[in-house]
Amino acid sequence: MPDQSPKQLLLNFPARPEFNFSNFVISQGSRFAFDSARNFCAPDQALYHSLFIFGQENLGKTHLLISIGNLVAERGARAIYIKGSDFSEKIDEGTSTQNQHIQLMDVDYFLLDDVEEMASSLAAQEKLYHIYNTVIERGGKVAFTSCFSPDKIENAESYLTSRFQWGILAEIKPIDDDTTSKIIQKLAKDISLTLPENIVNFLMQRIPRDFISMKEAVSTINQESYVQKKKVTLPLVKTALKIP
Repeated sequence: MPDQSPKQLLLNFPARPEFNFSNFVISQGSRFAFDSARNFCAPDQALYHSLFIFGQENLGKTHLLISIGNLVAERGARAIYIKGSDFSEKIDEGTSTQNQHIQLMDVDYFLLDDVEEMASSLAAQEKLYHIYNTVIERGGKVAFTSCFSPDKIENAESYLTSRFQWGILAEIKPIDDDTTSKIIQKLAKDISLTLPENIVNFLMQRIPRDFISMKEAVSTINQESYVQKKKVTLPLVKTALKIP
């Protein structure tokens, strides 16, 4: 399951409590991105004002971005979240209002998810460039996520990629097998579910390695085990997760 993003065009905070720093599973490949995101929330103006998190799908980029919004909102800061595809669509269609433009810029934290999804639109890039400069000039901070590093985003204008690289670049790397196994086992133990080693190994090969996906898979298996009143077996797991 890919990162689940909000359906609203603009997401204000606090929102989506399932995304917070306390339940983000830190691996060796995500430690730097996690620490960078946490430090990004600090009110100290001397810290970096721009953060760019990148990496493959399903590694927790959206989780960290929304966690930033939730944490700073608790501290009284104004944060807003928008997906790159929604941002681009509204700009290209000309359906965004002046009030929406003001709302995007009049924040302490501007959070844009999947920035590569708006790179094909020159109008959207120009608008983002203006928002970036305005938020920073007002003392705010901007954070982005992408499946690609700034220099690998196709069709991105140089004036925008240079802004992406002004602050901290933090890559999330795939979770290693040992960490993935421990996460699945802990999730099962937390709900008193026994998962044999062969089942854990099977899940590691067949489900995305992000926390939400792993948690939902373990929960679904537990429910199926309860309904069938049977111990967890490979056929039961395949039935529960609808895996052929």
